[in-house]
Amino acid sequence: MDGKKATIVGIVAILIGLLVGYLMWGAQTKSLQGELDQLKARLTEAQKAATHEKELSDKLAQMEAQLKQMSDDLAKEKAKREQMQGQVSKGKK
Repeated sequence: MDGKKATIVGIVAILIGLLVGYLMWGAQTKSLQGELDQLKARLTEAQKAATHEKELSDKLAQMEAQLKQMSDDLAKEKAKREQMQGQVSKGKK
């Protein structure tokens, strides 16, 4: 009977060990899955930020082009005004 008891105790110990190992493996898998989900969320957030940055960069470039156009128009208007003032002052002399 002693040999039979030892065998049963051994088998039970192996089963308990396997069960504990399985549970630990499952917990580790859940932990890794949680980390993966967090990293995916951070990646999505970073991609959105990059897209937003690109949109803002494009808008800034467009506004700079508009500013340059307006500055050029203003310079032309100033030149025309000075020319007209010169003609008016010549006419008054």
